[in-house]
Amino acid sequence: MFRVMNEYLAKVHLEIDERFSQKMDLFLSDRKEIVKYCININYNKYVVDVHLKKYSIEAADKLFCDLAAQIAYPYSHMSLRYNEGDQVRYRFVTCNEEKSAVYMDLVLEK
Repeated sequence: MFRVMNEYLAKVHLEIDERFSQKMDLFLSDRKEIVKYCININYNKYVVDVHLKKYSIEAADKLFCDLAAQIAYPYSHMSLRYNEGDQVRYRFVTCNEEKSAVYMDLVLEK
């Protein structure tokens, strides 16, 4: 799957989208299960760190699925999840018809 994700990333043009940022910030600020979060931009990639009140893989997965449903472009999106001890990391990319894409590295933890 990592190879597929890397091939997908090679075929799109990564950019920072202000509307994407606003939708993500609005979604995260409204969630009661989040203690705190931080959205950073590193080159053309969002790096998002989220601390949950009650951490579990299931809670992290639900939050990610809800977030992806809110922020993904309707044309295409792809994600990978991998567990790293007491945190879950998601790689998420979504693109529109013109192949302009947004890439996010999301870390959910206690």
